[in-house]
Amino acid sequence: MCTSIVYENKDSNFFLARTMDFSFPLGGSPIFIPKDYTFYVDNDSKNFDVQYSFVGSGRHLEDYLFADGVNEEGLGVASLYFSDDANYTALDNEAEHFLAPHDVVAWLLSSFKTVTEVIEGVVNQTIKAEECSVIGNVLPLHWIVSDQEGDTIVIEPTKNGLIIHNNPVKVMTNSPDFSWHLTNLNQYNQLSNTTLKESLYHQFLAKGNGAGSGALGLPGDYTSISRFVRTAFISEHIEKVGGFEESINVITRLLSSVFIPKGIKKKENGKDDYTQFISYMALNDCSYVINYYETNQLFKVDLKKMNRTQHEIKEFKCSKDLQIELLQ
Repeated sequence: MCTSIVYENKDSNFFLARTMDFSFPLGGSPIFIPKDYTFYVDNDSKNFDVQYSFVGSGRHLEDYLFADGVNEEGLGVASLYFSDDANYTALDNEAEHFLAPHDVVAWLLSSFKTVTEVIEGVVNQTIKAEECSVIGNVLPLHWIVSDQEGDTIVIEPTKNGLIIHNNPVKVMTNSPDFSWHLTNLNQYNQLSNTTLKESLYHQFLAKGNGAGSGALGLPGDYTSISRFVRTAFISEHIEKVGGFEESINVITRLLSSVFIPKGIKKKENGKDDYTQFISYMALNDCSYVINYYETNQLFKVDLKKMNRTQHEIKEFKCSKDLQIELLQ
């Protein structure tokens, strides 16, 4: 059901990355959207224009739908499932400004440069309970947003309207709500990346189990609650490297702890909930990288280059062949 993180490398560059976990193939591809394109919502009666070009994982149906992306100003956005807690405004509400849940990623990327601007911009926005044709019902979502300064927030649709949380741990998963996850982290203060000290029990000296024993009690299952704790712990202690490719490699290792292979997580209908892809949004580099379940290849779109050479929408087709080099 998706895990997201924000990683800061040794060069003080920030990356928003996420796993996309779902139970049927979403068919998303990297899509570039140029400036001045117009997105239509509510049966073409309302729209928003693209002020900032962006690239992300999307699909073209009535219009382009996006799960995540990064824009030319280095703002990154990812939508994750919020199935138990998402509350939207009723469709018959006559709010002046409104979006469907599946339009939010494109709207944020099109309209804002920084997290500060996002916070100011969502105040007057309403999200209505409009069905998404990809899955045939209303998508229950919440959103993580980060920028080139590393400022990171979570936006959640609740019974009390849109709630914006500052995200100090730079991790997000799924339900319960974000504030619940932060409170739950208080239960894991004993975790560390060091070896446990010896303890004396009367005349018996317990020496522990060696390296890694400080992480005893770290949850290892695939629930949203456990993935949040596990990712927060690993993200806090994983090495800080410099360079773009090195950072992508470290993020891959970080998210491998929550990567869900087929067959491990079965839904009630018998379908596999699995990690269909991992996407990486390099916020300072303004580029987008994606890796699919079926392949070890990584595919990159350079947004700065696209802005120089491309003035129309472009959808990229990625090969899902496994690459194995024969040594001779």
